[in-house]
Amino acid sequence: MRLGRFVAALAAAAAVQSLGLSLHGGFFVAIDLFLVVAVYFSLDDPPVASMLRGTATGLVQDALTGGLFGLHGFADTLVAWAASRLRQRVVIQQPPQVGLLFALAAALQHTLLVALQYFMLPGSLLPGLGVMALRMVATGVAGALIYVVAGHIRRRLKAWRERRRRKLALEID
Repeated sequence: MRLGRFVAALAAAAAVQSLGLSLHGGFFVAIDLFLVVAVYFSLDDPPVASMLRGTATGLVQDALTGGLFGLHGFADTLVAWAASRLRQRVVIQQPPQVGLLFALAAALQHTLLVALQYFMLPGSLLPGLGVMALRMVATGVAGALIYVVAGHIRRRLKAWRERRRRKLALEID
């Protein structure tokens, strides 16, 4: 079930990213929805599962964006692992905390991508700190929003199941 939600979230991120790029070329610079998917699922997964989801997310992003294949795969793997390890050590439940985690994940990913591009492609054009700040804010807000909406949906689904279970238990007795 969780794998199905991950694949659906990955497909939705790819669709929104493609739509955003077709509408505005700077959409990819402003927010990284694939990072949001990787970090969101690392909030509940152990580190190894987070690494695998981060790798899959990054490789899908590399395949769709046409950059160096494996660049985002490596960065998202490390970011998802770090987010999962941090989540094991620190209680992160409130939306501002989750938003901060997403913003820090975006900063770590941006730093890794810049370092990898610097060492792998000498002389390439590297994004600046303004791009990193924009991506941190956008990713933090998007991640916190998705966390709140998903939590609301989970609570409503749990309440519906509980009402249904009670109703079925009454009918059987």
